[in-house]
Amino acid sequence: MVRRLKIDRAVYLVDDSARTYRFLERNPDWQSLGSDENRKNKKSIDGYTRIFRDGSRKVFRCR
Repeated sequence: MVRRLKIDRAVYLVDDSARTYRFLERNPDWQSLGSDENRKNKKSIDGYTRIFRDGSRKVFRCR
């Protein structure tokens, strides 16, 4: 299942079956994003691998 998540100033496409996510677009409503929702979204992708446009990868860690 692929879903869209708003985190900070960006919108990401998250693939739960592959545990990956990638940048989709900037978040135009970033100022209205609540800190609780932002934190919940970050926790939901903890340990997921981000795939950059150049093909490199980085694992997301929520602090």
